[in-house]
Amino acid sequence: MPKIFRHIYTILLVLISWVIFAFEDLGKIGTYLGTMFNLNGSIFANSEAIYYFKNYVIIIIVGIICSIPFTKLREKIKNTEKNKKKEIIFGTIGSVACVLIVIVCTASLVNNSFNPFLYFRF
Repeated sequence: MPKIFRHIYTILLVLISWVIFAFEDLGKIGTYLGTMFNLNGSIFANSEAIYYFKNYVIIIIVGIICSIPFTKLREKIKNTEKNKKKEIIFGTIGSVACVLIVIVCTASLVNNSFNPFLYFRF
């Protein structure tokens, strides 16, 4: 199977399997999946979806950027001897980015500290 189809299959499997943990009543899973894949006549983007998109667009963009594999770029930089400084700069930028991500995640957890943890409902 081509790599792109394996990737899409994995993403769909993960999305569908997380639905199991979203509800205490397993009877609601079918309705939720139908809405998720637009099978029961729901509209694609309502005002609530637009509201959440506006609030989380920065996190979505950061997630897209962070999911891009930069290994080929790094290999090109490593292969040339004169680019040692660039490798150090990329390493430093990566380390700073990791620290910033931890800070943002911690701030988000502190902000949402009164929400019940997902598995406590089961």
